Amino acid sequence: MTGVWSRSRVLLLAVLIWFSFSAKGQTQDFTGKIVTSVEYQPAVQPIDPHDLTRMQLVQVGQPLNPRQVAATLDRLFSTGLYDDLQVDAEPSSNGVTIRFLTKPRRFIGHVGAQGDIKDPPSRAVIISNSQLYLGTPFDEEALQTAQATIRQELRRNGLYEAKVNVATIEDPDTHQMTIRFLVDAGKRARYDVPAITGDTKLSNGAIIRATGWRIPLINRWRRITQALTDKGTEGIQKRYAKANRLTASIDLKSLDYNPDTNRAKPMLDIDAGPKITIKAVEAKVSKGKLRKYIPVYQENSVDNDLLAEGAHNLRDYFQAKGYPDVDVIPRAEPPKKDEQIINYYIALGPRRRLVNIDIVGNDYFLLDTLQERMFLHTNTFVNRYGRYSETFRKRDEEAIADLYQANGFRDVKVTSTVETNYKGKENDLSVRFVINAGKQWVVSKLQIEGAARLDLTPIKPDLASAEGQPYTEINISSDRSRIIEYYLSHGFPSATFRYTAVPNPEDNTVSLTYQIREGPQQFVRQVIISGLYRTQPSLVQNRIDIREGEPISTVKINEIARGLSDLGMFASVNTAIRNSEGNTHYKDVLYDFDEAARYTFNIGFGLFIGQFGGTTTNLSNAGGAKGPSPIVVFDVNRQNFLGRGQTLSLQTRYSTLEQRESLNYIIPRFLGSFNRTVTFSILYSATQDVQTFSSRRAEASVQTSQQFTRASTLLARFAYRRVSTGSVNIPALLIPTLQQPVRIGIFSASYIQDHRDNPADAHHGFWNTVDAGVAGDFFGSQRSFYRVLARNATYTPIGRNIVLARQTQVGGIIPFNKAAGLTSFEAIPLPERFFGGGSVSMRGFGNNQAGPRDIGTTTEEPDPSVTPKPTGFPIGGNGLFFNNVELRFPLLWPNVTGVLFHDMGNIYRNFGDISLRYHQGSFPQNNGYGVNYDFNYAVQAAGFGIRYKTPLGPVRVDLAYTPNPPRYLGFSQNESIYDLLKCSQADIGVKPSCTASPQRLSHFQFFFSIGQAF
Repeated sequence: MTGVWSRSRVLLLAVLIWFSFSAKGQTQDFTGKIVTSVEYQPAVQPIDPHDLTRMQLVQVGQPLNPRQVAATLDRLFSTGLYDDLQVDAEPSSNGVTIRFLTKPRRFIGHVGAQGDIKDPPSRAVIISNSQLYLGTPFDEEALQTAQATIRQELRRNGLYEAKVNVATIEDPDTHQMTIRFLVDAGKRARYDVPAITGDTKLSNGAIIRATGWRIPLINRWRRITQALTDKGTEGIQKRYAKANRLTASIDLKSLDYNPDTNRAKPMLDIDAGPKITIKAVEAKVSKGKLRKYIPVYQENSVDNDLLAEGAHNLRDYFQAKGYPDVDVIPRAEPPKKDEQIINYYIALGPRRRLVNIDIVGNDYFLLDTLQERMFLHTNTFVNRYGRYSETFRKRDEEAIADLYQANGFRDVKVTSTVETNYKGKENDLSVRFVINAGKQWVVSKLQIEGAARLDLTPIKPDLASAEGQPYTEINISSDRSRIIEYYLSHGFPSATFRYTAVPNPEDNTVSLTYQIREGPQQFVRQVIISGLYRTQPSLVQNRIDIREGEPISTVKINEIARGLSDLGMFASVNTAIRNSEGNTHYKDVLYDFDEAARYTFNIGFGLFIGQFGGTTTNLSNAGGAKGPSPIVVFDVNRQNFLGRGQTLSLQTRYSTLEQRESLNYIIPRFLGSFNRTVTFSILYSATQDVQTFSSRRAEASVQTSQQFTRASTLLARFAYRRVSTGSVNIPALLIPTLQQPVRIGIFSASYIQDHRDNPADAHHGFWNTVDAGVAGDFFGSQRSFYRVLARNATYTPIGRNIVLARQTQVGGIIPFNKAAGLTSFEAIPLPERFFGGGSVSMRGFGNNQAGPRDIGTTTEEPDPSVTPKPTGFPIGGNGLFFNNVELRFPLLWPNVTGVLFHDMGNIYRNFGDISLRYHQGSFPQNNGYGVNYDFNYAVQAAGFGIRYKTPLGPVRVDLAYTPNPPRYLGFSQNESIYDLLKCSQADIGVKPSCTASPQRLSHFQFFFSIGQAF
């Protein structure tokens, strides 16, 4: 007979006699025969050779023992890598050949969904509902269950006629199963008129309107989705709550689908319940506060526990408002005539202020360390009664005690008392906390047992419970996490941690012993990648720095997965250890990828309202024009271009102030560095945000960025651009030299050092940036200059909630190799100069209104042959200095803060003209006006702002006052630039339309925007 071992027989007693068919068809006993060879079919096994050698007890050259054969089969099955095992034996020349016939187990690899998928449900939800997990054994029955679950999810979203098929592909080398669900969603059904039963107390029409299942006005039923169905039942609940029926129950029993009409009828059973009227008696409480603090409104039920919780919440609310003696008693009246009244009787007592907090017995911590953990606060200008409640006082006792216990004071006791009539003032309170710390327990000795195969020397300095340190449960928990994490990172997934503590009351010390059970160490057999269809495998393989034979580190595996997710190429990156429960030491590490969509589209609309530039022929707007500017933004991104992880993007922005298009090709991980990116860009923009002129720029550039640390980045770029000006509003500039296009070739580098805790709203840290560049004829540039712009910002916390923020910016543009006849100022084209002023640079100016202004000539000394026609329009400068200081503090509620700020600085004619003097100077001019103004001085602005926190960043409003705004020669009448061009020298002082007069920028500026100023 043939000796056959199937899976169901592995756990039977070992066979004592071994038979096999001989060549002549007779049975033969091979027990005791010498094993001449051991073979496996197929030859390539799913188990690592190291594990196979360990589990195979049948050895070549040894007598055949049936017990060893049975034990080998038992061990192989325990690996979890086989669906079936059989064994065969046949005689050989000098003994017997043993052959193991195996059927490897299949495991789940990539799971995907494709076809006609209509969101909802999304592809990700469909995959999640399959409940097929990476690295787990593959089961045909699980596929059928997954199909049924997906169909149910589709039906819940109105896709009643959806079809779900499944296709599987097995990798013969890895035995990974790729599973694809093929979805044909069909047409989504619509809601039908609900069937409503029960004691509703509302009309069917009111209930249907509350669901939102029908579009108003046109009365068309919406398409079914699970979210809309849930929202509909919630809408009914809210409608009853609005009618004070807080205990109403709404039961959606079914959605009955009619395939002939492709509609589903909701079956609703409703019990409206009585009206619940909740009143505050003897104290005024708004309805909104009652809804917030009484959980009956949220739980839609009435019971004693909820009423007591509401009384507790109201008590805390009034105590925080300065009524420490408040008493709140709830009382629910029996229902009468379809109404139940719940009264909260509130006895406020006198209103008091918390003016003093004493902490006695604190000899270990700084007072600020305790105060920053406390809920109680004494009165301030903003909160005139302070913050006090009995609940807060108990919490503060616990917080102080927890802090002491975390530092070894195991027997600490914290009590508190309240003193009324503090210092003879009837309505003043003082709270006194008394700390009885007791003895501090410290660790006298720390022993670590059981660390036999892993050296813990590298992490011993990190352990919190070292000798001489305070003995606390928190420190032990921290040590446990550190030790277990270290074992997990070295391939010990089943390592366990226990400890024993032996106290010595005589000297308040504890002897600690950490006991570690290491368990088996696991190693990497191979890394298997699945789910890549468009992405080149080498892109992922180069980033997975895991080698065969190294210990399995779950920490490293997850870090690599996070890094791959950060590439932006994948919708998800899943990892698993295949057959993690199997009895093998060498295991496969799996990475499965769900590639993101190749194209992403972004479209946005906005409106900018404020004082800004914008080309205009109206000379009276030289100081800035107020008005709206609609904005449209449209971006297209081609992700993972050519499967290399590169991005091709088109970005556009259109408004009345700017038209901008750019095409960018982004290459991450350039030359093998994961922190280096190269970007090639082509840009065209036309801007009118400076009233003096319009600017057009056509540019091609290449930039590389190298990130050294999380906070430090270096950028180097070369740009070649053609800049030109149009719609120039200054007569003196209407000459070919300054109107003609200019080619600029510039090489620049930027260094960014960002140590802010939150770039959108920093509370501590610093931020440094330096940008330096050089343009010259050696780069093909028609202008030669150096350009430097540096910024330093710091954020210093003061106490718990106040931040002192400051920023300084310094910049300079210095020309060289100037063309004959051009001054240093004129050598720099208008679009290349510094322009500033506004909400993010200097709030004493409108946007781009800082710096020099047109004085009527193109040179510092007027040309007698040129008729001076000063307009006062800003013309930018080659020097920049701004300094901003803000004091940010809490104002109202947690989300509203205030800011006091002081800004100073200006845009200067040249870098050497930077000055901090306060007053604007003037100098005589032979220009028909007798005087002109010097703009090289520091304008000052002080003001107040409000910030409201939102998920997008703080929304801010700033009001600034400038005591020394610039004066300039300009026009206050609505004159046209074209009329000014017709004026002669003789018309100056005679015709008002030809005669400029002293003007001054406004003392007040107002800004509304999102994000902090810096």
